[in-house]
Amino acid sequence: MTNAAVSSVSTSPSTERRKKILLVHPKFPPSFWSFGFIKDIGGFKTVMPPLGLCTVAALTPPQYDIELQDENIEDLNFDTDADIIVISCMAIQEKRMFEVADEFRKRGKLVCMGGPICNVLPERCRPHCDVLFEGEGEYTWKQFLGEWEKGEHKDRYVQVDKIDMRDSPPPRIDLLKHRAYRLGCIQTTRGCPFTCEFCDIIVTYGRKVRAKPIENVIKELQAWADAGVDFITIADDNLVGDRIYAKKMLKAVGDWNRARKVPLSFYVEMSVDCVKDPELLELMRHANICEAFLGIETPRMSSLKETKKMQNVATDLATAIKIIQSYGMVTVAGMIVGFDSDDKLIFNDQYEFLQKAGIPIVMLGLLQAIPRTPLYERLEKAGRLRAAAQGNNTLSFTNVDPICMSYEDLINGYRDLFARLYTWEAVGDRWLSNVEQWGKKAYYLSQPGKTGPDGKEIKPQPRKWIQKPLGRFKPFLALQTIKIFKYYFNGNAARAKFATRMLWGTLKRAPSALFQTVSYLAYFIHLREYADKVVAKEYKFNYVLDQVNTSGNKFGEGGSINMVKLEKEKKEKINVFDAYKGAEKEVPKEIAEDLVATK
Repeated sequence: MTNAAVSSVSTSPSTERRKKILLVHPKFPPSFWSFGFIKDIGGFKTVMPPLGLCTVAALTPPQYDIELQDENIEDLNFDTDADIIVISCMAIQEKRMFEVADEFRKRGKLVCMGGPICNVLPERCRPHCDVLFEGEGEYTWKQFLGEWEKGEHKDRYVQVDKIDMRDSPPPRIDLLKHRAYRLGCIQTTRGCPFTCEFCDIIVTYGRKVRAKPIENVIKELQAWADAGVDFITIADDNLVGDRIYAKKMLKAVGDWNRARKVPLSFYVEMSVDCVKDPELLELMRHANICEAFLGIETPRMSSLKETKKMQNVATDLATAIKIIQSYGMVTVAGMIVGFDSDDKLIFNDQYEFLQKAGIPIVMLGLLQAIPRTPLYERLEKAGRLRAAAQGNNTLSFTNVDPICMSYEDLINGYRDLFARLYTWEAVGDRWLSNVEQWGKKAYYLSQPGKTGPDGKEIKPQPRKWIQKPLGRFKPFLALQTIKIFKYYFNGNAARAKFATRMLWGTLKRAPSALFQTVSYLAYFIHLREYADKVVAKEYKFNYVLDQVNTSGNKFGEGGSINMVKLEKEKKEKINVFDAYKGAEKEVPKEIAEDLVATK
């Protein structure tokens, strides 16, 4: 059933009491997705729960006591009596993960480490844990526990074969403090059929899409609904990777959802080529999918071909986005700059495309070469890797050496484009363009020779517009609305003009969408603040650090950079003096003067 590679070590468990396992989710740094600037407005402490750790809990036999601590909602208790510490996180949490792991190990705890970061950066994780898990954990976790009970466990478990999704149990969400999270979360499939060069999903989960039984999906949704959660992320990397399964699942979810007194709303990630399947889009509306993340990456065809994202090459992207929006969805786009085909004109090309397409939320990132991906291997052979890859590609840093512009031009262009996209005027244009599609009749893309749900040839074909995200207004939202309006109408003329335009523009285009506009006014607070306070201000320090890294001090690969807090900025900054000293380089005069002024 499984092929797991292991290496050996031995530690005997205590036998005097019930054994305890502590599951730990380290704190996220500020990021595009953290929504850290609106936690007070939104009434949550963090966005998503640690689904992987909840799955580990579900895989654990009942004779163990289990506790879950999420540092994003509460301080960690390092003085735990747990026998085993399990830490799982993404690459963006790397720094804090290692700090937490090291602290537990200082206290004599057995630390297990797994999750996405261990799949792509096992060498960086290895020194900070006693047991390292690579790959999916449904089989190796049970194997480890059985061996640990005998005092014969290994120090490394690698899941080679892909697991059967029928063996992935419903996560133990009963361990969570549900009200602390903005969203619930389920996963219905793993894997993606495409071959995007930069993506680590196909490396970790494979190109064959594996799916959970639909009855299990409904059970998981029911558990979230019973917990009082009404907005769910379907955390599949591509919801429509297997369209046959997706249609069956969406039909079942929609039937279940519409029978509920208070239906759930859904956020998904999917490939834009789904626009060619109108039946699939109808089923998304039926299930009440209200927001969709689309991996657009770039409007430049040469860059799409270079990165082997052929599903986008064969699609009219701007038209496809408007069609998807017309089915009642807010679109979110993942965009990347820094491909080999990107020159300095790409920044304006990206801006013009995004404004034309009317995509309200844009996650703009720099191309990162993630270890084990085809992109990483290609650039490593070409000698074009600068330093260790970072988990947050929305900061001004990349490990890729560009070829059609200088590195500094890439960073400057990226930073300026991010700021340009999140001016109040640009955001307002894109949001109202999206809303306008809700006020129209949805239409199909013309596909000669193919038939739609009615059995007729697919032509540009309107249907009755029935978009209205299901659900109901909750009393606590009134307080959120007051907080939102307080931010916008506090004497700042630019903010007030933006909010007024958004509200009035929605009333003219699609009045029933006014509630959604108020909700997204909160999101735009975070995105604007993130652009101003994180992306722009991180630029100078990340660029200087990168110059040091590429000179021999490999940050994240054994190098040591002295971290200091600059009180004026109220966040951690790199002590560039120490960085240059460590790299045996003279500190440039302008950098020295700037740091003195900053301090």
